[in-house]
Amino acid sequence: MLNEFELIRRLSGRLPAPPPEVVVPIGDDCAVLRLGDELWTAAADMLVEGRHFRGWASPEDVGYKAVAVNVSDVAAMGGVPRFILASGGASDSETTLRCMDGVMEACEEFGVYPLGGDTTGAATLTVDVAILGQLERVPVLRSGARPGDLLAVTGELGASAAGLLVLEGGGVGSERLVKKHLRPEPRVEAGLLAARLGAQAMIDLSDGLASDVRRVCEMSGVGCRIDLSLLPIAGDTRKYLRSAGRDPETVAATGGEDYEILIAAPEEVVEALKARSETPITVVGEVTETDVVFVRAGDIVENLSGWDHFAGS
Repeated sequence: MLNEFELIRRLSGRLPAPPPEVVVPIGDDCAVLRLGDELWTAAADMLVEGRHFRGWASPEDVGYKAVAVNVSDVAAMGGVPRFILASGGASDSETTLRCMDGVMEACEEFGVYPLGGDTTGAATLTVDVAILGQLERVPVLRSGARPGDLLAVTGELGASAAGLLVLEGGGVGSERLVKKHLRPEPRVEAGLLAARLGAQAMIDLSDGLASDVRRVCEMSGVGCRIDLSLLPIAGDTRKYLRSAGRDPETVAATGGEDYEILIAAPEEVVEALKARSETPITVVGEVTETDVVFVRAGDIVENLSGWDHFAGS
């Protein structure tokens, strides 16, 4: 069976040549369109019950998260989220309404205007959000990383995956970790600042650092070296993961749904970003000529990978 990115490559090969308004086609965090004198990002994400969440997520949380993950895609291009279209359905109208209440709450939180969408009956709760974002300069793509760039991440890693473990274990654990999973915080301000300062490449960490950094390297034609001991993991995340018998560094590298931003940039850009960003910025590695390598205590760590939307892990 094809994995998600093999499927995307297969679909991309069937597309006709893009019209002149398409600046960046399929394959990045967002597509980019030139409309008049302005550049706009466009993206969409879907959440499906049983695949992305289970009964432990309220309909309001699902609607909120569907908007947040799209906002994160815009942030990773250095854009400002502006408008959404939201479509959803469930087995009953009340659940659908509650989901859309979560969508509206997120729109208010992130300053996004809902243009409309569609609702329908469905066997399971499903919500799909499409977003338009506005760019003030050329977008930061996945393909711009160069050997010698530092690799840095915003915020923290592993908290969302730990929150998922709490939820799957019956909800006994850290309320903060649960919130990190159910209601992620897209890094719009950090993405804007990184773009203004001269970041070479960015990607939002939706499927896990181990998978997402490979996408940057593949599209940039480079390699990287990531030191797992440098990953920013909060104390409560470490404590919970260890109590659950999980290695914190491995979970932080592979767990996914952090919705932080991975940034490739020259050292001077990273230092300026660290000095000016309200969100913590942590250097976790560097871009190299070839090969994607993860190390810990000087030893190479093999077989790290993140979420696959068709394999389910």
